[in-house]
Amino acid sequence: MKNSDTFQLHIQGDLSSGDFKVLALLYQPLLGLDAHALYTTFYQLLNRTVVERLTHQLLFDLLNLKQNEFLKLRNKLEALNLLEAYEKEEYYIYLLKSPLTAKQFLTDTVFGSYLQSEIGEKNFQQITHFFKVEVPSCEGYKNITKTFDQMYEVKQLNLLTIDHPLQGRQQNKGSLINHTFDYEKFVGLVPERSKSIQLLSERFKEQITKISFVYQFNPAEMAEVYEQAAKDKQNVQFSQLNLKARLYYQKNNKSLAIQEKNLSESHVLDAVTPAAIVSKYGVPSHAGIALATASALLERNDVSPGIINAMVMFTLKHKEGILPNLSYMEKVLNSWLESGIRTTEDALSYSRKLESKWEKQSKKQKQKENEPDWMDRYVETLTKME
Repeated sequence: MKNSDTFQLHIQGDLSSGDFKVLALLYQPLLGLDAHALYTTFYQLLNRTVVERLTHQLLFDLLNLKQNEFLKLRNKLEALNLLEAYEKEEYYIYLLKSPLTAKQFLTDTVFGSYLQSEIGEKNFQQITHFFKVEVPSCEGYKNITKTFDQMYEVKQLNLLTIDHPLQGRQQNKGSLINHTFDYEKFVGLVPERSKSIQLLSERFKEQITKISFVYQFNPAEMAEVYEQAAKDKQNVQFSQLNLKARLYYQKNNKSLAIQEKNLSESHVLDAVTPAAIVSKYGVPSHAGIALATASALLERNDVSPGIINAMVMFTLKHKEGILPNLSYMEKVLNSWLESGIRTTEDALSYSRKLESKWEKQSKKQKQKENEPDWMDRYVETLTKME
C-alpha cells in the first residue's frame, strides 16, 4: 500500500445513537481508542450521494497515523467484523458493518466473554447495567394483536424484484472464524429428548461452530455440552452454552491429536490448536484461562494461527507455564509484528533469535534451558501427541 492509494467507503444503513453507545462501551475496550476512532472517522467520511475516492494520506493526516499503525487498526476492525476490506491494484473498497446490538454482543457471541476477561467482572457488571431495559410483564394478559391476514385480504401476489441495492441495516454476525465443523454429525449425536427446532437455525449453527473452534470440541463432545446446556430448556442461550463448554473443558482437559506426520515446523504450528499447546506446556490449573486468552488472540488479531501458536509456546516456556493476560499478550504480539513478523516461518526464526540473545545475556547466571533448539523439541513433541 502507498499513501497515495485511494479508497471508497460504503455502509448498508445508517447508525443510530444506540449503535454508537454499543461501539463506545462494548467494542471500544476490545478495539482500543485508536481503532474506535478509525471506525467513527470512516463513518463520517461516507458520502451516500456520489462514489467518492479518498486518499489514505488524507485519513492518515486526520488521525495522525502512520501506514503500519493504520493497518493494525484496520485489522482490528476486520477481526471484530466491523469492516470488510477489498483491494484491486491501487484501489480499495471498505465496507463498514453495523455493530451488534448490546444483547447480541453480550449473550450471543464470544465477544461478551472476552470483554469480561478484559475489563474484569465488577466493571463488566457495571457496563451491562447501562443497557438494562424494563420490560412490562404480560402475565395474565390476553394477546389481542391482529395479524396481517386478519386485517388484509391475501390475493395472488408476486414478490417484488428490484435490480439495485437498497438502503437497509445488514445483520452483523459477530466474529468471522474459518473453521470446519461437522454440524450434521453433531445434530445426529444430540439425544432426541434434547432436540428442538433451534438446531435448524443458521444462527445457532454459527454459534455452535464458534464454540467448537474455541475449545476444539469434536461433534460428540459438542453434543454432550449441548445436552448439559439444554436440560429443562426449550431454547439454549449462547452464554449458557459457553459456560457449559468451559466447565466441560476444565473437567476433561486433554491434549488434541495432530493427524499429519513429518510436516515442517511451520506446518505443524499452523495446524496445531492452542488447546494442544496449552495442555502440553501450560500449568494445568491455569489451562482454562490460558486457552481463553489464546483464543481471544486468534479472534481479535488478523495474523496467522502459527504466529500466535509460536508466541504462546515461547511465552509459556519463559513464564513457567502460565500465560499472562490478554493485554500483555497483545503487546507482545505487536512487538513481534513491529519486528517484521509476517509468517509462521518468521515467528520461528524470531523466537530462536530471542532465545539465542537471552542465552548470551544469562551466561553468567545459573544455566536454564535457553538453548535455541528448544523449539525443535517442543514442535516434535506436538507432532507425536496422540
